[in-house]
Amino acid sequence: MRFQTKLIYTYSFLIVLLVSILAVMFYGYSSGIFEREAIGTYELLGTKLGQQLDTMILPMDFISTNLISDASFKSALASLGSLDRQDAGNSRFITEAMQTISSQLSSYSIYKNFYAVVVFNRKGDFFSSNFRDHMAVSVAPGTIAGLPWIMRATEAAGRSVVVSPYEDAWRSKGKAEVYGRARVVPGIYDELGFIEVQNRAEVLRQILSVPGREFVRVLVFQADGRPFYLSEDLSESLVEYYRAESGRTDRRAVFRPNPITKGAEFITSSRSTYSDLTVTLALDKRALLAPLSFVRYSSLGLGLVIILFSMIYTWFSSRQLVKPLKLMQGRMEATELSNLPQGKPIDHPDDEIVALDAAFRSLTGRLDEAIQHELSSRTLWMQAKLDSLQAQVNPHFINNILTVIANRGLESGDEGIGQICQGVASMLRYSTSTEERSATIAGEIGHVETYLFLMKQRLEDRLDYHVEAAVAALAAPIPKIVFQQIVENSINHGYARLHKPMRIEIRIQAAGGRWLAELLDDGEGFQSAKLEELKVTIGSIGEDLRAGTGDQGLALGGLGLINTYSRLFLFYHGDLLWEMGNREAGGAWVRIGGPLVAEAGESQLA
Repeated sequence: MRFQTKLIYTYSFLIVLLVSILAVMFYGYSSGIFEREAIGTYELLGTKLGQQLDTMILPMDFISTNLISDASFKSALASLGSLDRQDAGNSRFITEAMQTISSQLSSYSIYKNFYAVVVFNRKGDFFSSNFRDHMAVSVAPGTIAGLPWIMRATEAAGRSVVVSPYEDAWRSKGKAEVYGRARVVPGIYDELGFIEVQNRAEVLRQILSVPGREFVRVLVFQADGRPFYLSEDLSESLVEYYRAESGRTDRRAVFRPNPITKGAEFITSSRSTYSDLTVTLALDKRALLAPLSFVRYSSLGLGLVIILFSMIYTWFSSRQLVKPLKLMQGRMEATELSNLPQGKPIDHPDDEIVALDAAFRSLTGRLDEAIQHELSSRTLWMQAKLDSLQAQVNPHFINNILTVIANRGLESGDEGIGQICQGVASMLRYSTSTEERSATIAGEIGHVETYLFLMKQRLEDRLDYHVEAAVAALAAPIPKIVFQQIVENSINHGYARLHKPMRIEIRIQAAGGRWLAELLDDGEGFQSAKLEELKVTIGSIGEDLRAGTGDQGLALGGLGLINTYSRLFLFYHGDLLWEMGNREAGGAWVRIGGPLVAEAGESQLA
């Protein structure tokens, strides 16, 4: 991809990202303010609606309370309920009772403020202040039983109950939806009748009508949880959800997902102090934020204009930026080995191009010096190869001489000479072979056993050794000449001041994907100060090797425990167990271990 194209893509992506972030932040800020204002407004509105309901219901209760407080009204109801209608002598009293009740309902305040005040009893007597729509003078028992509020009023025993909107059961013609308050007129022993104060449902809808009806639902619940008013038809499950939410006291003033509608809603509830009705408002977030669509689309359009202008500007400016680079490209393409280093500098008004040209000329100069140095190094390398070939002649020569000595020993009948020569030749081949930079546990065991065999020939009864290894550990990779270094250290230093026979033991086990080797002697062991010094030194070398600052040039010929630890550390990339100490009965022990299968760091051991 061309540099100019990369510049255009890079800056265009940056501009799109910045504009998108700004647009999202602006819209989020605007919608956040809008949401908070709406939440505060509708919380206050819910409280006011509850107060308006109390203001509307209070006069209804006042009218019914005033009626049952009138002695003549209650006496008239009692007469209608107790007098025998078949007795002609009671007809005058019955008529007077009816006139008393009718006159009580003919009040101007009742006619002015309410749709109707209805009084009736279970014997069928019916009175209404709305004589135009309620023409009936009696009511059937079935009509009374079918009233939705009659059971609750009976259970309330004289207390006023709320009447949810329903079809007026007393209307003679047409239909009218009413709501109100109702109560039983209590007698001494039984109920005397019922009073229902009615108002048109349209009045209730007007009171509970709120601004923004397209995004808010209004629900009013009675004290027992039954719905009193719903601003729209809702499913039973949704009404039950709103009822449960209206009773919560730990609700936060935020939009939360509605599990039924799957939309985000804010729900606020206010319980009226007098009527004990709970007004619940549910705001739909999506509909609430719909008026902000203009802001959203305006932000999007403005962002697109900014992006388009920025891309055009980036295209023109990138063309000017790449012109000096093309000049440098031409000079680089003309550079060959024959014209290194470059001579005359480029004359250009941009300081950056002049600096780049100076750096390029400096690079070509260093490249020329590196080529000359490489030619000189190749000459030295060829000489080193010749020296290496010459050095490889010596091991072959020694092997041939050892073979001759072994054959002479066999001719003279001394098989021990042949075994010693074969052991020396085997050690020589193992240590000088360059085909394999690493070995296996089996190879190392063979090598150290050969070494111990040769030392046994020298020390005779002064040396005793025992080697055992688990079969599962024999194929594990390991650097060459590890066990010999540790054993040789024991023989040379562990018995320097002792004249007793030497006992060397090597035990190798395998478990959990790792091998573990213990090398023990019964000599004088490590000196305490020397042991602590070795542990500190090995810990320091481990930290240096992990940090990449340790000595990487450890050859196979490196001697001592320190070099052996370093080679094992590099070989296993630090996945190494190394412990050492003194035995209680006398002598020293060294414990090493590593993975049975490992990616050996052969290049680090070169």
